[in-house]
Amino acid sequence: MKQSRIVLGIEVGKDFLRMAEVEHRDDGFFLSNVAERKLDALQLDDLVRTISQLVNEESIRSRIASVAIDSTMLARDTIETDSDLAPDEVSKFLRSEIDFHNKFTGQTFIPAYEITKAQVDPYKEVFYAAMDKQLLVTLRDACTRCGLELQFVDLDHSCSELAVNKLERGVKNYMLATVKPDHIEASFCKDGERVFYRYALYTGEPFSFITKLSQNLETLAKADADRVFITGVAADDILVGLLQKSIDDRYELLNPLKTLQLSAVASGNKDLETRPHHYSHVVGAALK
Repeated sequence: MKQSRIVLGIEVGKDFLRMAEVEHRDDGFFLSNVAERKLDALQLDDLVRTISQLVNEESIRSRIASVAIDSTMLARDTIETDSDLAPDEVSKFLRSEIDFHNKFTGQTFIPAYEITKAQVDPYKEVFYAAMDKQLLVTLRDACTRCGLELQFVDLDHSCSELAVNKLERGVKNYMLATVKPDHIEASFCKDGERVFYRYALYTGEPFSFITKLSQNLETLAKADADRVFITGVAADDILVGLLQKSIDDRYELLNPLKTLQLSAVASGNKDLETRPHHYSHVVGAALK
């Protein structure tokens, strides 16, 4: 007997909210619906109103939700710590580090971290992301008021990594670059595990910055990427044109639709058809 589970992915940007409803089946993943609405503000009432509109107007069935959140709304970086620190000591160190840099904001940040490089005495590299506690509470309360159970909150970039891991077949080593209006974040992954993460501010055309980040990450990883996937809201027509002209054919837009089964509603979504890479974050959230 076939088993299935329906999960609603929600992507929260500074001024928009997207949804993707994915059914997890024994024989793959079925995308039943995607939708997007403008978000006036990251306030509880605005989130409740926008989520409710999407759930009701798009006939969303799932009551389990996972959120991909715009990483520019979080504190995140890579730092080196003493390799002898225990997990609770790393958490304490991160809290003090984050509090120091945000002591004038009046915010309380909740950090999560992972070691992204094999231990090299006397240090180890740690990637961390820290979310304002009030924003997390607001997201949870908004979902609750809309009848949804919030299971996960993760970075949009991390959700796109998950989309690669679950949907791209036969990719051993890859790089992922998320392009936003003023910065690019990139990670190098081996066998589905992130081993390095970097981000950089940019002005002008982002493609040269993507290639520099790629070269830097390959040097750190001491390995070449089989593929370099590019996603993000600022991966526009100019960048697409440069990708097509690049002599390095490893570079491509991340299209989460290639191996998904699509409903008639999803297939008829013109925005999804023309900008599939814009939906890698929210599809990845639904794959959690």
